[in-house]
Amino acid sequence: MSHTVDNHTAFTEVPVIDIGALVSADPDPTARRRVVDEIGAACRDIGFFYVTNHGVAPADSAEMFAAAKAFFELPLAAKMKIRLGGTTDQFRGFVPLGGEVTAGKTDWHECLDLQPKWGRDATSAAAVRALRDQHPLDDPEQWPSDLPWFRAVMMRSWDQMWALSARIAAGMALSLGLDEHFFAQFEGAELSDLRMVHYPPFSREAHPHAPDGVTIDQTELGFGAHVDYGFLAVLQQDGVGGLEVRNAGGEWIAAPHIPGTFLVNIGLMMQRWTNDRYQATWHRVQIPGTSDRYSIPFFFEPRFDAVVAPLPQCVDTDNPPRYEPCEFGPYVVDLFAKAYD
Repeated sequence: MSHTVDNHTAFTEVPVIDIGALVSADPDPTARRRVVDEIGAACRDIGFFYVTNHGVAPADSAEMFAAAKAFFELPLAAKMKIRLGGTTDQFRGFVPLGGEVTAGKTDWHECLDLQPKWGRDATSAAAVRALRDQHPLDDPEQWPSDLPWFRAVMMRSWDQMWALSARIAAGMALSLGLDEHFFAQFEGAELSDLRMVHYPPFSREAHPHAPDGVTIDQTELGFGAHVDYGFLAVLQQDGVGGLEVRNAGGEWIAAPHIPGTFLVNIGLMMQRWTNDRYQATWHRVQIPGTSDRYSIPFFFEPRFDAVVAPLPQCVDTDNPPRYEPCEFGPYVVDLFAKAYD
């Protein structure tokens, strides 16, 4: 249910879209058109939507969460061996509590950013070496030595989330009247990111290594209000809750886990591409009460040298281009530099 405010919507819930016809190898054309239309409406009016019938088995999701929990339960010293920026200038690896800042405020979470697509074979390893001198967002092989099985789980997870994200991107392209493969030309594994996030209950005694200045009050959040900078994200979350999405009326709407679904949202690059037809939406995460919260977002991004500019299909005399062309890599490197201490 929703009502319009300034041509957008003050939604009261995030829609659930059955994307079976989008991921099927032999979809029914009518069902596929329905999926595409629902994705277009959700991107235009809300910026978020759940997907069901997505093709990822519940057992695979459970294995991902088990791996994430195992990593975050390691002693801090073990996690700090692969701290982001600890041994390289790369923006991949472990970020301890208090290591990220949103809008000038410290976030209450720890996370691990992985990019396991690179380095899996000789060809991609050579690509890493060629890119390493150009930007700090390639994979420095940050794997926890205390969990020898961890890499295999994450590599499998990466493949699943990459394939699913590509199908969702195809649905978005079709919703704009483009060829379903349009966005494939901009895809680049070097900036995509498989992230695991742990939001512990706030406790100075339990987490003595958190920054001294962090106190819990009405302004502190597990993750501060923000919009995603990139193309699209596919989120797996547990049942603890805490994620909230802001509607056009300024209200924060809960976006809890719905069994069997993933939560999808678009970022600022999709907003640029569509000249504001599809808009990125503000969201935040509350600090959990007494339970630990885990989430696993996959950020499906353009490649480093992709240039994002308003699409001709989204521009006319009454709606001229609102954005200059933007090279994605330098743009996101600058954002990362500001996000970490």
